[in-house]
Amino acid sequence: MTITADLPNARAQPAAETPARRPVRSFVLREGRLTPAQARACDVLWPRFGCDWTPGMPLDLTAWFGNERPVCVEVGFGAGEALLHLAATWPERNYLGVEVHRPGIGHLLRALERHALDNVRVLRQDALPLFEHGLPAASLTEVYLFFPDPWPKRRHWKRRLVQPRWLAALARVLAPGGTFHAATDWAPYAHAMLSLLEDANDRFVNVAGAGRFAPRPAARPPTRFEQRGLRAGHNVFDLCFRRRPAPEAPEAI
Repeated sequence: MTITADLPNARAQPAAETPARRPVRSFVLREGRLTPAQARACDVLWPRFGCDWTPGMPLDLTAWFGNERPVCVEVGFGAGEALLHLAATWPERNYLGVEVHRPGIGHLLRALERHALDNVRVLRQDALPLFEHGLPAASLTEVYLFFPDPWPKRRHWKRRLVQPRWLAALARVLAPGGTFHAATDWAPYAHAMLSLLEDANDRFVNVAGAGRFAPRPAARPPTRFEQRGLRAGHNVFDLCFRRRPAPEAPEAI
């Protein structure tokens, strides 16, 4: 047997590189059909309403909106029906929509132009790095998550957005007293979210009472995803949690 490590001219073989693991994301980019009007909106209206944010860089909300009004975020706004309704109902607030699918973004951009709304901005990004590194701490008044992909198959549960890491990032950006409002028509996901949020009771308190789902808030507008679930005979579950104040540091003795 030849042991090449003892030979003076032997070259050490480089160790095989371990392939980088792809991050587990809560979405799959299925572009779908982008209509000419949506494509035009993405090209023409993006400079007005959108931001090409670079992950890892801080996002200056005050500079972007041009004011210091309270900021609310909807994660995964779909076609933007709920976000449009909320922004039109409360013009004294700023609304940030986070979505990854261009058809929905194009649809919302067209609606913003049509309704002349200037209190909405849009990001085409994954919400996790945005909450972990992009937004300032305690900068949000409300966060909405309406009818996210439930990833019903057990092997896909790791793709669900509401996980301990995401809740930690949510707690970072939600101001004390701020609210997180989620809604879903998928019962197993509803109970999983409720359990995870109850487990994080050092950071969040259940507005409806421990272990309970919230009544449907009148302020939450219906979406096509909700209507689809109702037509299928599903129940709709709302969860409303408030961010607890950070514990005070003990006084130095």
